Amino acid sequence: MTPGTKRILVVDDQPHMLRLLAFALRRLGAEVIMVESGAEAVAVAGAGPVDLLLVDVMMPLMDGFETVRAIKAQPAHAHLPVIMLTARGQAETRALADQVGVNCFLTKPFSPVQLAEEAARLLSS
Repeated sequence: MTPGTKRILVVDDQPHMLRLLAFALRRLGAEVIMVESGAEAVAVAGAGPVDLLLVDVMMPLMDGFETVRAIKAQPAHAHLPVIMLTARGQAETRALADQVGVNCFLTKPFSPVQLAEEAARLLSS
């Protein structure tokens, strides 16, 4: 990683989705760290800086909401910007996302271009 390179932590339990997300985000010139569980994401965030979290909602053991809460409980990541992806776009899911501090909520299927634009916006703010 070169100095000043932004780090994006991507959490999804489906490998094909991780590949798609990484492809969309790497064009931003950021380091993309991919993990398949909330517990892995919490460990990665605890080990070093992260500039953006991109997380799926529905994952086994630790869902996206629990993952965001656990990472934001770390003082270094209390204000970490978060993009949440889900196939569940219902109002209650969006309300929960707001409660845990999600900055951008995208429903699947989503546009990779829109994802990259939102990520760029959050990384620059």
